[in-house]
Amino acid sequence: MSSKLQLTTLAVLVSAALPAQAALYKVVEVAPGVSGNEVYGTAIQPSGSDASCFDSGSSSATCEGYKLAGETRNRPDGFSYREEVPFAMDNSFAYIEDDYDGFEDYCFYQLGYATCEYWASDRWSSWYNETYSSNTPNSLAFIEGSAEKPSGAINTVINSLDPSGQPVGNFSTSSKRNEAFSAVTNSTLTSKAQSRAWASDGTYTVGSTSSKSGIGGERYYYSSAPAIWSGSDFVSIPRAGGYEVDGDYFAQGSMRDFYIDSAGGKTYGVGYNNYSDQHMNATIFIGNSATPTSATWRSALIYNAQVDISGDNINSNSVATNINNNLVVVGQAKRSGGFPQNGAASNRLFIVPDASASSINASFFYGGIFFDGAGGEMGGINNFNEIVGRIDSENHREYDGKQRRQRAFIYPYGMTPKTDSSEEAAITARRAIFKNKAWLLDDLTNGGSESSNNNQYRIYDASDINDAGVISATAVKCSGGYDSTSHNAYCGDGNGTEKVVAVKLVPIAGSDASAIEPRSYDSTATERKGAGLGFGALTILGLFGFMRKRIK
Repeated sequence: MSSKLQLTTLAVLVSAALPAQAALYKVVEVAPGVSGNEVYGTAIQPSGSDASCFDSGSSSATCEGYKLAGETRNRPDGFSYREEVPFAMDNSFAYIEDDYDGFEDYCFYQLGYATCEYWASDRWSSWYNETYSSNTPNSLAFIEGSAEKPSGAINTVINSLDPSGQPVGNFSTSSKRNEAFSAVTNSTLTSKAQSRAWASDGTYTVGSTSSKSGIGGERYYYSSAPAIWSGSDFVSIPRAGGYEVDGDYFAQGSMRDFYIDSAGGKTYGVGYNNYSDQHMNATIFIGNSATPTSATWRSALIYNAQVDISGDNINSNSVATNINNNLVVVGQAKRSGGFPQNGAASNRLFIVPDASASSINASFFYGGIFFDGAGGEMGGINNFNEIVGRIDSENHREYDGKQRRQRAFIYPYGMTPKTDSSEEAAITARRAIFKNKAWLLDDLTNGGSESSNNNQYRIYDASDINDAGVISATAVKCSGGYDSTSHNAYCGDGNGTEKVVAVKLVPIAGSDASAIEPRSYDSTATERKGAGLGFGALTILGLFGFMRKRIK
């Protein structure tokens, strides 16, 4: 189990007894060092066995020093630069090959918005530019002001940082839609038509490989498979069912994160695999060795999150995004447009408390800020079982309506079956800081000496969290501060300029539950009218949808 938890148990308990400043987090904006209209935070440097940043004796220099990885955008992705297939579900490539009409059809049939013409137009314009027009870069990746651009790269994404702070991700070239990059290189990858890297421990990296390049005449009709590799060995995980090609459908699979259980002699991976009827279902991959590239692998379907439930395609796809040292798995399942829930075909978030259980079942987030049918995007989980991501902050009907606004959250889940008893005190103390419940992160950046600085930001997405408690995030910024500290305050009386920025949320040393001052809601309408609102600041209030994530 995590030495990080064992080393910080006493520190966390001591900090809980000391005086606290108001607000739990300081918002630290990160300069990207690359150009782009909008800047997004995608991953945070792992903290290893460092002390918790909630500890009253923690160093602000150390806590603010964890590197953030991010990306820029000048326009939306045509479809995600990360995903194996369009919209994370189009494994027949039917939507994408129909050009603009396909984008609009996806929105109409799978999202149901009344604004599908607008939604489709933005994304089709990007796809057209990337496919038929030019190779003008749209996604420039960076780590704390330093550009990360592999040789020949056009669009680059960083999915995670390894323990040494090295980037893990993929990039496009003139001949490949996606090529993996990480500190762990393997010659087999260069022979693959496409490859993606999602997570690495510095020795092994996981991701996927594809059978065609996704460029030029091969932009449609390719299959992919989950993969794990070291510097000398490469393993492709078998598909769980079906065929590589079945009529108009092409098998897909991906491993997004992993954990090596040395004591148990197993390796656990998470992601999705291909099953009967070519369904893409959330999966736990189980290898029978602590040496992943020597293991025999099997795929365990995560029930309740699969596509086919009792004979109906309730979901269009699902994926497990992260696993931690306690064998806790988190992920998301996209509700099918034919089976909306509470007025939305949402991307629902789930948890599996024990990846080693004999029966693997997903439980969807519910209660508190997680209302019935709430959609969002999973960010990550640390070894304190603290989960971050984004979630709907409005619950109006999306089907035949408009997109719901979303905001970043943190969910201190607490103890799970595989959590070692020696770590119980540390996890319990950390959970108490949050009053043992989930919060919108905007509520935890309000008040105290940091209030004025923090009031310049509303936190849209939380993409990753390390064991020290530092979070990588994306915010909408109103320079100088919003008109009030409320959730829905105006920027400059509705005429100010907002922009999308990458930020770190750094715990304020010594803070505890008494520091929480939830933001209020203004009673006046808050439809923003600022001249500075481009596509990012507008759509980021709803479901922008390019972020993975994502993974640690």
